[in-house]
Amino acid sequence: MNWWIVWLVLFIAGITAVSIYYSRKIESADDYVMADFSLGFFPIAGSIIATALGAAAVIGAAGKGFTMGMSYFTGSIPYVFVSIILALVLGKTIRKLKLYTIPDLFVRRFGKTTGLIPALVISLLYMTPTFGMQIVGMGSILTTIVRMPLTWAMIFGFVVCVLFTLMGGLPSVAWTDAVQSILILLGVIVLFFMGLNYVGGMNTLIQETPSEFLSFFSLNKTELFNYMVIFGPFYLVWQTTWQRFSAAKTEKIAVRAVTVGYIVCGLIGLFAIPIGIMAKLVLSAGTPEDLVYTQFMTLVAHPAIGGLFMVSLFAAVLTGATSFLLSGATNISNDIYRKWIAPNANDKQALNISRISVAVMALIGLGVALFIKNIIVIYTYALSLTAVSLVMPVMAAMFWKRATKIGVQASIIISLIFAFSWNFAGRPFGLHEIVPGLVVSFVVLVVVSLFTKHSKDEDITAYYFAMKDMEDPVLAINVATDATPSAK
Repeated sequence: MNWWIVWLVLFIAGITAVSIYYSRKIESADDYVMADFSLGFFPIAGSIIATALGAAAVIGAAGKGFTMGMSYFTGSIPYVFVSIILALVLGKTIRKLKLYTIPDLFVRRFGKTTGLIPALVISLLYMTPTFGMQIVGMGSILTTIVRMPLTWAMIFGFVVCVLFTLMGGLPSVAWTDAVQSILILLGVIVLFFMGLNYVGGMNTLIQETPSEFLSFFSLNKTELFNYMVIFGPFYLVWQTTWQRFSAAKTEKIAVRAVTVGYIVCGLIGLFAIPIGIMAKLVLSAGTPEDLVYTQFMTLVAHPAIGGLFMVSLFAAVLTGATSFLLSGATNISNDIYRKWIAPNANDKQALNISRISVAVMALIGLGVALFIKNIIVIYTYALSLTAVSLVMPVMAAMFWKRATKIGVQASIIISLIFAFSWNFAGRPFGLHEIVPGLVVSFVVLVVVSLFTKHSKDEDITAYYFAMKDMEDPVLAINVATDATPSAK
């Protein structure tokens, strides 16, 4: 019996059933992209884990363990700490604002025009190529399961992903993510110990692995600093996390679920990278990074076990891809269509546009995947441009009342141009564009804001301070509802 294919067929049948079930419940754009703001702890935490641990974090981490060793963990782990800090400091504020997207924040604070640029940056510069990254991940897994060429494997994964997203939206994605997150955690831990046994135990691994691969600090200072800034600041403005805050049923669920989700992400990364180091002892030196994890699994695990965990990884990559599609589609339907093209659009029209946006973004992402197949390259370049252009303006909206519309617009545009130029110039001094890009963004925002006045369409406030003592809107509504009968 071919267990790999059996598990794959069962998985596809399962997600089809889930998507059909939720498609019958979806009546509006809010239902489709935000699960009507009603998700509990398990689907929020699971969705964070499965989305953050898509192709880049599991397949990519094992690949980097194969080529870099444990030092990759030191460089990449800041995203966990940054995300937890975001949850603890701004999670409640984001939940109270009930933001559909990050550009929503710009529209409220700095006016409709200011939200357009971030919407384009997130949907086109980040979400679309990152969806392409997930397609590459799905392709690498499918080539191992069914032995089809990588191109056809990516196209197959693309078709399954798009159909699943079009039908079920965020409700189906969040609940399937929750189940897959458990399987991913179990799969990585089980593969770690099975791999350790396969290579002869911990002593053999230590003796036969070059010492620099076991060191957490083997990278030179510039490389280590670059990795830390690549995987750190961006997660302050990762729209997927922001949408999970807003989609949660209450503030407490939002903060706790996101925090726990990222703690588990860090734990899984701590297991995934050593898997790549073990693979170095048994796979050929020329094995592509994107295939290290899957090839090692087929070598070490019995198909009945490996097939389950392989398909769960495929599922996580797929549902991660759907999250990126939904997030980017929300930018297009909410931040562009409803605010610029059809302000009076009804729910049905907005829902249709959301689904059309999913299809269009998916096609562009597939094109990216077919031309660029290195997962980490796609990922780091997409997130660096997003971080450079959005981190400082978002922090200004939250904490600095004096920030002006013109200052924010200038900061976004100039920092993007600067980041492109810095990269094109070959990254002088070996420094990644995020560092000088953030400095330029901050300086431009502050200087231009101090020399310009607030516009009439601005909401002149710092949301963190303005909403610090405000009650959770959902709790307030529930209290008011419960009080009605007794008042009568």
